[in-house]
Amino acid sequence: MPRIRTVKPEFWEDEVVGLLPRDARLLFISTFNMADDEGLLRWTPAYIKASAFMYDDDLTLKHVEALMDTLADAGLLFPYIGGVARQQMAVVVNFRKHQKINRPQKSKLPPPSLGNYRVREMYARRDGWTCQLCGLPIPRLLVVNDSHNLSIDHIRPQSAGGTDHPSNLRAAHQACYQSRRNTPDGEEFAPPPGLAGLDDSVNDALTRSMNGHADTLNDSLNRSLNDSVNESHAPHIPEATTSTQSDIPSLNHSLPEGKGREGNREGKGTPPTPRQSSDSPAVVQTGERAIEDRMTDAFLERYRAGNAYTQRQVRKVIADALTNGTTPDELWKALERLGSLSKPITANTLQFAFSELRQAQQASNVIALPNGQQLTGTDAKVAGWMAIAEQLRQEGDLA
Repeated sequence: MPRIRTVKPEFWEDEVVGLLPRDARLLFISTFNMADDEGLLRWTPAYIKASAFMYDDDLTLKHVEALMDTLADAGLLFPYIGGVARQQMAVVVNFRKHQKINRPQKSKLPPPSLGNYRVREMYARRDGWTCQLCGLPIPRLLVVNDSHNLSIDHIRPQSAGGTDHPSNLRAAHQACYQSRRNTPDGEEFAPPPGLAGLDDSVNDALTRSMNGHADTLNDSLNRSLNDSVNESHAPHIPEATTSTQSDIPSLNHSLPEGKGREGNREGKGTPPTPRQSSDSPAVVQTGERAIEDRMTDAFLERYRAGNAYTQRQVRKVIADALTNGTTPDELWKALERLGSLSKPITANTLQFAFSELRQAQQASNVIALPNGQQLTGTDAKVAGWMAIAEQLRQEGDLA
C-alpha cells in the first residue's frame, strides 16, 4: 500500500535528478510512495502505470517502461528478480538518503540476492565505495590482496536474525568484514593491520590496468575510428561562423544557478552538438562491425566498473549522436568526460559534455595581453576576426 513520504529541498538540486525528463522525475518521486520502508517495490509497467499514471491516458505501457529504464540507467533504481515467484522488483538505491523512517515496518518483499556481484556493487555505490567499518576507500578494481576487496557486512548478523534487506547491509572490506565477525561481543571493532597496504595494492592494480589495458584499448579504438573516418564518402560542409559566448547551449531541466557543475544557463530547446571541422567527414558504415558497437564496447570496457552503465542505453545514445552528424572524435571526448565523472549516458548529459568541451575550446582561443590580462567581449571578437583575416592574407586568400 502507498506510504506517506517527504521530498527534501536538496532533491531538486541533485545533478542526476536534474538531468532526467520531467515525467521520469515524477516517476522517481512516486517510487517513494510505492516503496516499502526498505525501499523495495514491485517494478512492472502495468503496476507502475496503475499506481503513478492512472489518469494519464496519453502514457502507454511502452512509455512507462521507457521511463522505468531511464531511472534504472541513471542508477537511481536497481531492478532485480526476487523471491520464489520470480517477481520483477526494484530497489530505490538511496532510499534512506531521501527518507527518514521513524518506525520502520518489516518488509514483505524479497530483497535482491547477495550472490549476484551487481547487487553487491550496487550497495558499494550507495555507500560511496567507502568501507562503513573503517572509513577507508574500497577499490573499484579487484586488487591482488583480496582482503581489500568489496564485501557486504550485515549490521545485525544473520545468526542473530539479520536479513538481507538494504537497511541491514553496508559495504566493507573483506578484511574488516572478517575482523568484525571475529570480534567478541562487547568489544569495539578495530581495523585489521592487513589494511596498511591498501594504497599500494590499489596503485598496483591501477598501474597494471592502465599499462596493460589502456594502451591496447586506445590503439584499438583509434584504429577503428580512423578507419571509419578515412573511408567515409560524405564530407561535412562546415558553417561559416565563429563561436562566441552566446553560442553556448543550455541543458533542458538545468539546475538552479550556482548549484552543481553546470550552473544555470539560458536558452530554450535542445542544444546542438559542437560544429564539425572542415576536415571531419561524416560517419558511414565501413567494415565488419558498426562504429557505434565498437565505441560502446570501448566505453563500457573502460568505465563500466563501479557504474550502472548498460550496453543498450550507451549504444542508443552513441548511435543517435552519430546519426545527427557528430564526429566520432568529438563524441568520444564527450563520452570520456561523462565516464570520468561517472555521469549517466543520456542525450541530455551528452549535450552537457559537449557544452563543457566547447567552453574549453573557446577559452583556449582567447588572446592574452602582455601583462597577463585577457581580452573579453567585443575586443576579443575583433581580435579573433583580425587574427583570422591575417591568416587568410598570409595564405594568399585575401588581396
